[in-house]
Amino acid sequence: TVYDLDSRQFIYQKNADTRFYPASITKIVTALVSLAHFEPDSVIQVQNGYKALGNTIKLVPQDKLTVRSILYGLLVSSGNDAALTLSENYPRGYVGFVKSMNEYATNLGLANTHFTNPSGVVNPDHYTTAADLTILAREAISNAVIRQIVITRSVTISSVDGQHSYYLESTNKLQGREGVKGLKTGWTPESGECLVTLVERNGHPILITILDSQDRFGESKQLIDWAYQNFTWKNL
Repeated sequence: TVYDLDSRQFIYQKNADTRFYPASITKIVTALVSLAHFEPDSVIQVQNGYKALGNTIKLVPQDKLTVRSILYGLLVSSGNDAALTLSENYPRGYVGFVKSMNEYATNLGLANTHFTNPSGVVNPDHYTTAADLTILAREAISNAVIRQIVITRSVTISSVDGQHSYYLESTNKLQGREGVKGLKTGWTPESGECLVTLVERNGHPILITILDSQDRFGESKQLIDWAYQNFTWKNL
């Protein structure tokens, strides 16, 4: 899908309501639920992050970091251990966190979305659509903390005691090019390549959402160029 943020309208859709596995794009919702509860500078402790499956930033057990730092690990380097850490520190625990993720989607009226975990590990009941993800991404970039994090190409975060530092690098190859300002990548063998892109040219921001792709960066770039070459924004 291609979505114009100024008019809040889709300007291109293909299979927009087909359910797919979102992989790590799930972490957009994880960030939204986290910031709905935690203050960015509050401190949380790593518990079972080292047990996280898939991609991690190698968080050290019992390390204490700010929520903001963990969110960098979540959204820049796509750490599954960061997602697990945020959910385990939630007042209602991991299960309560996942429930809140689904409540968040329901409150936005997203009928084709359901989550079973905070990181995007494949599960038959863990699915969304390009249209639903676009709305979630729109919510995410309305948050100043998330907007600042997803534009980051690389950063080093540290535990609050300074004992451990973690170098993070963006998983988004388009990051910083031609007006791209984030947003989130995802990939598993079952989900294919997934990408939600925030791009702004000449003061006009759009969101591109691609699921189950074999060339997410190439396809996203084509859609970005197509949108800005074929649409003219009127100054109201």
